[in-house]
Amino acid sequence: MKRLALLLFAACTSISAASQPNILVIVADDLGYADIGVQGGKAVPTPNIDALAANSVRCTNGYVTAPYCSPSRAGFLTGKSQTRFGHEFNPHVGDEATLGLPLDQRTIANVMHDAGYATALFGKWHQGFDAAHHPQSRGFDEFTGFLVGGHNFLLHKDADPEFGSAHSHNMIYRGRELQHIDGYTTDLFTDESLSFMSRNAAKPWFIYLAYNAVHTPLEIADKLKDRIPADVTDPNRRGYLSLLLGLDDDVGRITAELKAKHPNTLVFFFGDNGGSGRKPFFAYNTGLNTPLRGDKGQTLEGGIRVPFFVSWPGKLAAGTTYDQPVSAMDILPTACAVTGAPQPDGVEGVNLLPYLKGEITTAPHNTLAWRFGPQKAIRQGNWKLVDVRDMDAKTESGWQLYDLSTDIGEQHDLAAAKPELVTQLSKAWDEWNAKNIAPQWHGSPSEDPTAPPKPAAKAGKAKKK
Repeated sequence: MKRLALLLFAACTSISAASQPNILVIVADDLGYADIGVQGGKAVPTPNIDALAANSVRCTNGYVTAPYCSPSRAGFLTGKSQTRFGHEFNPHVGDEATLGLPLDQRTIANVMHDAGYATALFGKWHQGFDAAHHPQSRGFDEFTGFLVGGHNFLLHKDADPEFGSAHSHNMIYRGRELQHIDGYTTDLFTDESLSFMSRNAAKPWFIYLAYNAVHTPLEIADKLKDRIPADVTDPNRRGYLSLLLGLDDDVGRITAELKAKHPNTLVFFFGDNGGSGRKPFFAYNTGLNTPLRGDKGQTLEGGIRVPFFVSWPGKLAAGTTYDQPVSAMDILPTACAVTGAPQPDGVEGVNLLPYLKGEITTAPHNTLAWRFGPQKAIRQGNWKLVDVRDMDAKTESGWQLYDLSTDIGEQHDLAAAKPELVTQLSKAWDEWNAKNIAPQWHGSPSEDPTAPPKPAAKAGKAKKK
């Protein structure tokens, strides 16, 4: 009887493991809201990203937790607003032992690893540089990618690697070892993902596929040159469109593999923040956020509202839209729900599945709020209260009020007409902000237009990490 019980337990465990979905999170870097076809983009075709959207629930009010790379990713990775633990800016300079996603924060990779998943990150990390902050110290079994905010696309194995805390050059790591390779990063990260899927087909896996496309530098691969429209003459825009074409190609490779061999995969696709269409601006890439106002680095819709798709064949209705506000911090609790894994303490996101399936008809979030240096915003229902800074003129605006149901472009400020609502929402923001802490480090002056200039970190010869 004891042997029979053990066999039955093993069988049940096997069935349970077999029914668990794989989880894939694809993040595009600095993707313009309006540059992909499904969002109205017409400059170049993006058939594979559009097909993924068509096979997904497309969340028309998808948000990230910050308008900038590293804090946005920290919010996704932990399932909470990064201002709760002081990760408000990009970790450009400072004491590397304390610079990055705080070590007391558990990540989605920690959770998935502990639930028995094989876990991997391919692409951009940007959550710290030292050994303790390395992806393989934060729950990822495998890592191939780079540690900082930006990296060149065209890799040269004979080039001298260079490290700067904002950008590295020819510094791709496999695990903790520096690689000397030729290639194109978008293809490399896709190749690594496909290999990982194949090698872990016997168990559920979690992949965070963090492309650096379409972030600067706007390098053009030879294989993509002839596909850039001839009437596009701006060299920056040509570079951006080439990166978008490469991204779309590789999303197609990923989705084809999922369809053929891994159909039970829950897929999330989103951008880490809005496109960087203001010139001049750090990481300017010509990304278009139409009809949204604002760009990367701002708490206007153009900085925080992003393309956001959720796909799970047979479980979620393909070709549908969901119009209530959702957040990247909802991905971790959704992953916990489908795996049965316990949520880490302090998670603020919610399991999206019952909402996307129509089982719950109320909004997942009564309130979403943001703080980015002096900038702040809060959304309740269709009302958005925002205090944004003009990042070029470095001027203050004060509170502005918009009805997003009729004014997605934030063109008609209703603050003067509805002072009671301004008071109500600003009080709600203050209550939310009271649970935040001070930034644990400061970013570049471009992240805070009220800050005095600080010396930029200089790139130098690579130091071994």
